[in-house]
Amino acid sequence: MASFLQRATGIARTAAEVVKTRVIPPAVEYAAITKEYVATTMERNAEYVIKDPVAVEKLGYQFVFSNLARLPFIAQAARAEMKVVQGKLANFKELPMTEVGTAAFFAVETYCWFHVGEIVGRGGTLRGYY
Repeated sequence: MASFLQRATGIARTAAEVVKTRVIPPAVEYAAITKEYVATTMERNAEYVIKDPVAVEKLGYQFVFSNLARLPFIAQAARAEMKVVQGKLANFKELPMTEVGTAAFFAVETYCWFHVGEIVGRGGTLRGYY
């Protein structure tokens, strides 16, 4: 038991040393670079910063409600696209092979991306979730 604890302590010390020498310094350097970048960006764009809290709250409402105002147009465009797809499906025998091939390729690609996501989600195993 004592040899196991000594070995585990040695491994932990080695891991701590690696973190201290290889992980933390680049992270600190990256944080400094990021801080400088944010500071220079804010200085360059200081004219666009709104300091009045009432105006900031008003901008939030304007953003939300202007996007909500777009919803009917988005729904209308989606209905128009759906009608086009339904029209093509109604006359699917008259479709050119290029459109059929493109649609088939899109379906296969979507199916494959689904399966790649499942494999990645399982941790790279092909047999199941372990």
